[in-house]
Amino acid sequence: MQQLLFLEAVLEEGNIVRAADRLHTTQPTISRSLKALTNGLGINLFDKTPHGLKPSSVGRVYGTQIRSSLEQAKLAFDLARYEASRHQRSFYVGHSPYIHGNLLSVLEQLTLPGSEGPPIALRSATTTRLVWRVLRGELQAGFGVLPIVDKALWIERVAHEPFCVCIAEHHRLATHSRLAVRELSNETLVWIPRSIHRLFYDQIVNYLRTLKFNLRRFQEAHTITQALDFAAHSAGVAFVPQSASRFQRPGVLFKPLTDDLLRIETALFVRRDQMRSSVKDFIAVALSGIAALKLNPLEKR
Repeated sequence: MQQLLFLEAVLEEGNIVRAADRLHTTQPTISRSLKALTNGLGINLFDKTPHGLKPSSVGRVYGTQIRSSLEQAKLAFDLARYEASRHQRSFYVGHSPYIHGNLLSVLEQLTLPGSEGPPIALRSATTTRLVWRVLRGELQAGFGVLPIVDKALWIERVAHEPFCVCIAEHHRLATHSRLAVRELSNETLVWIPRSIHRLFYDQIVNYLRTLKFNLRRFQEAHTITQALDFAAHSAGVAFVPQSASRFQRPGVLFKPLTDDLLRIETALFVRRDQMRSSVKDFIAVALSGIAALKLNPLEKR
C-alpha cells in the first residue's frame, strides 16, 4: 500500500523530490520503495534521467489504473480512524506557529459545551502537516495559514494580520518608522522554507519577484525565533507576522510594512464529512471566541 501511495505522489508531482515534500518523508525512502515495487512487478515503471527517476509511459498507465483503488482504500482507512476517534478522550485541535498571535489565548481557553464533553488538546505543526492530520483523522480541527485547497475540507477564514520586517537595531533603515518592501530588495531576506507551506510560500515569493527580489539571497528559517536570531546577528532582514513583536528579542527592531498585499490569513478547517455534533459545537465556540477579538470580519470559503 505504501509503495502505491508513493507511486501516486510521484506521478502527480512529477518528480521524487516534490513527492517526498508532500508526503513528509525523504527522497531515498521513496526511491527504495519504488525500486522494490518495480522489481516485484517485473515492469519498468520509471526511466532514469540526469535529474533522477521519471515515470515511464508504462508507469503512468499503471498509476492511472490503480488510482481509484487507492482512493477507496484511503477512504476506508479514514472512516475507520474517525469511527475510532468518536470514543477517544480528547478533542484534538492543531494550530500553525504562523497563525495570528492573538488566537493562541483563545484556543487555550476553549472548552466544548457540557460537562461530559471531551477536553480540547492542542497540537502544533505546519499548515501542510495539519491538513494531512485532519484529513487522516488524527485531528478534529486545525487552524492554519491560507491558502488551503482541498475539497474534502470546510474552511473558514477567521483572522488576518500584516507582515512586519525585523531588522538589527543598527541597520541602515533603523530610523524609518515604516518600510516599503521595495526598500529591502537588495537585502538578504530571512524567510520560511517552501516545505513548510508550499502554496503560501509561492504566493509571497511570486509577489516579491515582481519587486525584483533576488531569490538566491533568501535565508531559510524554520521558526519565527530563528528568523529573529538571524536579524539580530545582521544575517538578513526577516519577514515575520506583526504579532511576532511579542517575542521581544534584544538587538532587533520591528518595522511595519506599507505593502497591503503582504499579509497572513488564518483559517479554521475541518473535514466536511465529519460535521457531527462535537465538531459543530467546537466550530461554534471557536468562532464566538474569535469574533470577540474583532480581528477582522469572518469570511466563508
